[in-house]
Parts: sequence; C-alpha cells; structure tokens
Amino acid sequence: MAYETKLALFFRDTIKIARIFDSFYDIRMQPRIRLRDILISVFLMPYWGLKALLQLDILLRTPQMLRLFRCPKKKKVVVSDTTIARVLSWLDPQDSRKALLAPLPTLNNEGLLQLRLTPKGPTRRLGVIDGSQMGGHYLVAALLCGQLNYPVVVEPCKGRGHEQKTTQKLLPIIHQMLGPAAPKLWLFDALYFNHTIFRIVGEQNAHLLIKYSPHEDDEENKLFRDVLEDAKRLFAANTPAIDPVEQSHGFDTNRWCAWSMKKTSAEFAGYPVNIFLLQEEYPKRKKNTHTETWIITTDLSLEFEEAREAAHLRWQIENNEFKRLSHLAGTKTFYFKDPRPFFTMLHLFCLALAVFDAFFAILHRNEAASKALMQGCKFTWKSAFSQMWWHYQDAFDYAVSAGI
Repeated sequence: MAYETKLALFFRDTIKIARIFDSFYDIRMQPRIRLRDILISVFLMPYWGLKALLQLDILLRTPQMLRLFRCPKKKKVVVSDTTIARVLSWLDPQDSRKALLAPLPTLNNEGLLQLRLTPKGPTRRLGVIDGSQMGGHYLVAALLCGQLNYPVVVEPCKGRGHEQKTTQKLLPIIHQMLGPAAPKLWLFDALYFNHTIFRIVGEQNAHLLIKYSPHEDDEENKLFRDVLEDAKRLFAANTPAIDPVEQSHGFDTNRWCAWSMKKTSAEFAGYPVNIFLLQEEYPKRKKNTHTETWIITTDLSLEFEEAREAAHLRWQIENNEFKRLSHLAGTKTFYFKDPRPFFTMLHLFCLALAVFDAFFAILHRNEAASKALMQGCKFTWKSAFSQMWWHYQDAFDYAVSAGI
C-alpha cells in the first residue's frame, strides 16, 4: 500500500480528522464553502510549507486543488485568503482548543506519549512548558514529550515576564485536562525555580526537573545559585574526611560528546531534591566545546543518564516545536493584530504537527516500511514528504480526501 494511502487511512480511521473538523460551530446561515474545507486547507499549511495565507490562496486557485476539493467548474478558488481570515476571526477559540486535544486518547493508547530516557530505563511521562513570541503575540505552550512531541496547550500570555504567572495558572488545568496522560515529570529552566512552582507540581503528584547553565546567569537566578552553594563546595572538596561524591561518566554517540556527572542531595521548599553537576566535552565543535550544567530534580529515582537526557529534552519545545512551526508555517514572521484568529490558526498548526508526527512514529515501528519510505535519507519532515512528492497527485488527493 502506498504511504499516501496509509496516511489518509490514518487520518480517517485512527485520528478521525473529519469528525474533529465537523465539531467546529459554523455561524453562517447559508455557507457556500464548507467549513471543513476551510479548516483542512489551513491545517495542511505546514504540510505544504506555506508561510502566509496569500500563498495558500495562490495554491487553492490551481486546477489540481479545485478538482481536489470538488469545486464547481466555474469556481476560480477553493477559498480565498480574505475568506479564511474572516472565518478565523469568528471561530470560537474553544473549538480549536478541543480540536488540538481530540487525538489525545488515541495517541495515549498507542503508547506514543511515553518515553524511555535510557534504553533500559522505565517509561516516563514528560512535559515541558515554555514561553515564546509568534505572530506578534506572547504565548505559553505545554508540550508532552514522548515518542512524539505533542503540543497540548497554547495559550496567550500578557507579555515577557508574565510566563511564570501564566504557567502557575495553567499547570493545575493541564493536569485535570490530560487525565491519565498528564506528565509525571515537568522540565523547566532556572527561571521557574521558586516555591510556588514546586508546590503546584507537588500538588499534582508530579515531579520537576530544572536545568541551569552558568552562562545564563542573571539576577532572576539568584535563588537557584544560593541552593547550589553547598553542592559546589562539596564537589570542589577533595578530602577523605568527606564521604565520596557519587559520580558517573560516559560517551554519547548521538551528540558525540564525553560527559561526566556528580550528584548530591539537598532540600528546597520542603521537598528533597537531587543536585547534579553535568560537564560535557564536544571535540567537534568550534565554539562551546566545554559545557557545564546544573540539574535539580524532585524525582529521586532518576539515574545519572536519565537526568542528563531529561535536561537535554528541556529544549525540545524550543528546537522541535517553536522553531519547526516557524520553519514550516512562518509563525515567527507573519503578524496578526487580533489574537483570536492567530491562536485558532496556531492550534490547527499544532494539531497538524502532532498527527503527522504520530503517523511517522507508528510507521517507524515497522523497520522495513520506514527504510523503504526514507530510502537511506535521514528522517526529517522535508525528506519524508519529498518521497511522497513523486506521487504529487495522489499525496495531496489522499491527504485532503481523508477530511472530505
């Protein structure tokens, strides 16, 4: 079976994408263009690599797209960019929030929302929260970091410096909203090192891990530095009068670096914590060949390698979501004065990333199918879709018809 067909069947039968789009409320009395067609055209923008509604308008005027959406012969465009912008402005943002969460039970049942930090370690539910600026608006996003990256929450934020307050409000809501899929280990940077975050995460029966690099030092990290002082003195001491410090080291063949770690314990905000000092050497780098990172976690079960891998995963939301959204859909470059249409569109983009990632994650379970699709290429969205590009007609036909 062609991969385009598999993708369409995955959309239709597994994710039930048509049902998701049909759940949006249409305020129009006599619509000439189906709301589902408008939504799926926006949903597929990251797939097509379109970074503006005008680019989408141009594509939707081609004969191929007119046939694909089964438009009448005299029609010149599936839906114009002005119509899309107008529809996005009156869509209820709550509908797009529900749409983003719709695949959650399916992806959870498939085991895609859990991850082993080390090959022999236990599966863990990881979450990352961070702020960003897109489309001229500040936002806070929550990412489930499993076998795929699933952005489950993308909410507006008042502005830079308000990320913590927004996160504090969102954490209990996210925990209740996700149910069994809620993360058991949240990954933060040093700005979130405070009593309130520790308390809120603890109340959700979850743990947290915070990473801090000395080159990120600023006044807001003073509390973190104070907690590290005893650990610094202990690690620096070299005397038999002090109990030996737990240590570990190894070589990471994926990142091509040698690493060493030291560990001790302490207490903060009434919670026992483990403190790790991670040092890494990257011989192939021209800059930053030596890095030093402090890691604090309330999850005392984390082994050395697990803590190190979790600290690296802290950047998944920036590197694999924010930057990827910008690369595929131009979220960093276009501007929306009104936050309502922007966040509705962003929810659809995040839904697209989640379901396409889920499709490829499931496909990778079959080693032969995965190798046949990639044909020796390193996996990226671009290289994966380029293999489907040879079946241009069928690829778009199957992808769109799954939602029609």
